[in-house]
Amino acid sequence: MQRRRTAAGREEQLAALGTARQEAAAGGRFVLVTGEAGSGRSTLLDAAADAWAAEGAVVLRVPHPDGDDSAAGYAALLHAVREQYERLADPQLAGLLSAIGRLTSAGAPDGHLATLAQETSAAFGLIGRRVPTVVIADDADDAPGLTAALAAAVRDGCLVAASARAAEGRLAALAGTVVPLPPLPAAAIREMLCQRHGAPLDEAVLPALRGALGSLAGHPATVLQTADALVRTGRLRVVRGHLCLVDPLAPIALPAEHPIVVALHARGPVAVRLATMAAVTRFGLDDLELFADATLGRLDRYGWVLDALAADGTLVATPQGSFRPRSAALAARLVEDAGPAAAARLHRAYAAAMFRRAGAGVPADQATLADHVTSAGVAMPTDRGTGVSLAATAAAATDREPDRAADWLRAALWHTGGGRAADDILARLLRLLVRTGRFGQLAEVVQAAGPAAHRGGDLAAAAALAALHTGTPVPGDATGPLALAHGWLTGAPCPATVTTSSTLVTADEFTRAAHAAGAGTDADDLLVAGTHGDLAEILRLVLGEQRYGVPADGPLAAYHRLHLAYARGDLPGLLSAARSADLTGGDAPAVRRLARLWGAEALGLQGRPDEAASWIASVPDEAPYAALRWWAANGPVGEPQSAGDAADRLAAAHTALARQLAHGSRIGTEQLVVRATVLAVRFGLSAEAAAWREVAEAPGRCSTETALVVRALATADAAAADRAAELLRARDHRCTLAQAGIALARVSAEPRRRLLEAQSAADAIGSPWLRSAVTAAMREHGVRRPRSRSTQDAFSAVEMQIIELIRRGRTNRQIAVQVRMSEKTIENYLTRLFARTGCRSRVELAAASLTPDFLGASS
Repeated sequence: MQRRRTAAGREEQLAALGTARQEAAAGGRFVLVTGEAGSGRSTLLDAAADAWAAEGAVVLRVPHPDGDDSAAGYAALLHAVREQYERLADPQLAGLLSAIGRLTSAGAPDGHLATLAQETSAAFGLIGRRVPTVVIADDADDAPGLTAALAAAVRDGCLVAASARAAEGRLAALAGTVVPLPPLPAAAIREMLCQRHGAPLDEAVLPALRGALGSLAGHPATVLQTADALVRTGRLRVVRGHLCLVDPLAPIALPAEHPIVVALHARGPVAVRLATMAAVTRFGLDDLELFADATLGRLDRYGWVLDALAADGTLVATPQGSFRPRSAALAARLVEDAGPAAAARLHRAYAAAMFRRAGAGVPADQATLADHVTSAGVAMPTDRGTGVSLAATAAAATDREPDRAADWLRAALWHTGGGRAADDILARLLRLLVRTGRFGQLAEVVQAAGPAAHRGGDLAAAAALAALHTGTPVPGDATGPLALAHGWLTGAPCPATVTTSSTLVTADEFTRAAHAAGAGTDADDLLVAGTHGDLAEILRLVLGEQRYGVPADGPLAAYHRLHLAYARGDLPGLLSAARSADLTGGDAPAVRRLARLWGAEALGLQGRPDEAASWIASVPDEAPYAALRWWAANGPVGEPQSAGDAADRLAAAHTALARQLAHGSRIGTEQLVVRATVLAVRFGLSAEAAAWREVAEAPGRCSTETALVVRALATADAAAADRAAELLRARDHRCTLAQAGIALARVSAEPRRRLLEAQSAADAIGSPWLRSAVTAAMREHGVRRPRSRSTQDAFSAVEMQIIELIRRGRTNRQIAVQVRMSEKTIENYLTRLFARTGCRSRVELAAASLTPDFLGASS
């Protein structure tokens, strides 16, 4: 049995089509479905047709006419009727169809069009009286000759359902009902992709697709086409049960067969060249004359084509007065189709035209010229003077536009060719790439400098930083700064000291970074970053934000995002970052394995212990994972149920800690110490608790808050508990605060305050395990959960109306129209609702609003 098609997220539009068919029984109806190409017009009509056919209606699908004249339109409609003739058989109908066939084959001169309309109208009058009938015509606006035939088919019992880009002209005049297709909400897009690919989406997939597709992100056909292309090329694949995007910062291109791309190519090579130029550089009306000069084209023709591209929405104007493709995905498709060589030649032609003008006395914008010379790459002949000019332009823009300046310095280095000037440019470039967090490019620069340069100085430090952040060691001996990179990537012990003459990162700074991952520092922020194993945060603290930029991609970036998500209690975001670390780890097994252990903790907090256990099992029980592995396996994933079991687990904790410290790594040590102390106190193992206190208070071993938590638990020190809670609150780490609050309630002078704070954090995180643990602790301490306030007290009438409209999938603009407010005001309301409820998205808010305790979210 054929599975019925659905149009997820289009329930309201399907209902409108159903109403139109019911009304057609009493009088013919014409309904027009409007929306851009890729918005799901065909899918909606298909789903409606399946429903109508299931109810017994005859569905006549009109093929696209062979010509643009009215005769071709009537012929297409006649073909649709003959396809279903067995269900429509009638002696009178046969004669009418024969007459229509003769008229259409004769070409239907103007004198016969009235007769054709009469015969067709009579035929559909018979059809409508015999059986409920629906005529479906997709893309009716692309077949102008079809409109008259469809108008003739609107008779009692007959519904004509057509689709078009917009309700215009005669189609709009005919339509009794217009059903516009707004962009699909994110929840419907997510559901559609999950059904298509058979796996839940990683949290990073939809934001990446939305960023690439822009205004097309709510068009189901466009999203499906784009996702299918990503699957075919290996960019989308299943990792640990979720569909993940490989290299999320790489461009996502529209498929070549997308209607917008096809229509652009149909306009000819001039249109494609103009759109490509707008994709690869800043391009405005003032640049049109220069572009015509560079490409040896006619200015008037280029102006006409640019107007046409802007009119049809292929190019859109920016507030700065330039033009760009309507979405980043279209820009990526244009660049991919052109190829790097063609794009480089285009930039070279542009730069050459600017040089010619400068020679004729027309001043050139140096930044724009630098952009074109840089993007031309090796297509541009090397010139030492050009290199010096690029370096000077970069120097003027370093503070204002550091990323752009770094691009110009790379080009300047190539054009300069060598010598003292090149050495100076290289030193500036290395610092700027580190400052802007562009470590992939840093690796390329280091490799281009040659392996001999890795032995010391700035290049050695740069090689180490590049290796750390890309997960791919730069060739060279694992000594000096490279030893830190090697240890972090592979899990080998990190060096105690580093010898280097680098000005990029000094030996002392490298040593501090190594010690933060090991031991021997007493700065709390560094100790916390070190026990997390967050090397990006360690480097930020050691080098300062003016010298080090946290990268956007690579294994260290994913691992850093993981900890940011954990701090704010974003468990789905943490799991997404853990999967990203798995994908981008390269030759960095340590990062991948550590990320899995944090992911296991998140799964445990979500109440998914079996999945968490499988993540833990994939990590070997050895240093530098031993401490964090014990911690992950002895919390939400599975706690001991007896004192004997707890004692055995605590013995294993001592072994894991010893392995970790012998390795020289302190990753996970503080987490282990706190969780072990909690277990010891919970099961009345006072000697064990005292032993863990000694561990926590060893010099340079743990941060102040960890030492205070352990002391408070081991000695029932209420003052230490209060001080620890203050420090944890100041750090604003929701997951740690919630679990510490539950534990500290045992020894606090104000257990109610601790548990209410833990409850608030648990609710914000949305963790079933934490909520259950807080409830159990409240019961143990005789603390009552606050009563939820009434609907009127919890949320205002406007807020409740907004929440209800979000549940129905309305966009901010649709909500603004309905509640008669500005779209900006609706955004402000949503910001406040997210803050009060702890939700991070509209989908979460809609889901949370269905839970019984939602109205107490702001209590």
